[in-house]
Amino acid sequence: MPEVEFIESEVSKLPPKTEERMQVISLEKARFEKALSDFIVKPIDSELEMRFVSELYTMLFYVPVQVGEQTITARNRKPGLRLDVATMTYLADGNEYVPVFSSPDRMDSFLREMDRNIELRPMVLSAKELMFQARRVNVAGILVNPGEHNFPLSNEYWSYVKQIRPIELGDGRNFKLKIMSRDPAARIENKLKSVLKRMRTVKKAWLLGVKLPEHDEYEYVIIVEYIGEKQKFEEQVARKLAVSVRGQLPYRSDVLIGTTEDLVGRSASKNFTPFYERRIGLFG
Repeated sequence: MPEVEFIESEVSKLPPKTEERMQVISLEKARFEKALSDFIVKPIDSELEMRFVSELYTMLFYVPVQVGEQTITARNRKPGLRLDVATMTYLADGNEYVPVFSSPDRMDSFLREMDRNIELRPMVLSAKELMFQARRVNVAGILVNPGEHNFPLSNEYWSYVKQIRPIELGDGRNFKLKIMSRDPAARIENKLKSVLKRMRTVKKAWLLGVKLPEHDEYEYVIIVEYIGEKQKFEEQVARKLAVSVRGQLPYRSDVLIGTTEDLVGRSASKNFTPFYERRIGLFG
């Protein structure tokens, strides 16, 4: 079993207690583990990948941390707590990851096998928060359920999936749409037009800002009126559009891809003018 190391992280308060979160995420845990298991069996299936990505974005993970008193220095005079975040080497590729778990039971079982006497407690974080921590401590990413699923979510794969994640709103309808600033929206639209002209399955396209429930900022969203097989959309349209605009997006910005069949897409097509519309003619 690989050795687990700990990297310091400063916080101002204790992480939420495990028992406070267990009932909230039990159903999410079951859906996530099913989506993960299916994707591991068929990693080239784009539909299974999208299902996994969708569950990944709503999942809360448990990460083992060691809690200690924060050292007061001349530069930092505020008392508080220090969290040491665990890292481990994944033997399959030799890289370091932050081990994370879909349930506290899985974490406890793994740590018992490590036979360590260090007092640890779980900290509950989202995938986005965990990937930020992984970059902060300069490791390859997170390792989901080590000892069982052993799924390495690398920084590179995270950069890929967050560009093409589906729009998932559940039953909520309290999202907001707006027209984004012309700089860089105009550059993004011009780049998209050059790609969309070669896509006969796309009739119209919108570039807007969307603020989803529980999000603080607007994100770019590309909505298209798509005519074609649904299972081919992610691979033949969404992925190409995301890749084409990656260099035009502001620093740390994401882009979501959807169609006019989605809840956000229906609202976009009803209330906004498309920036692109395929011309019908001899060469259309």
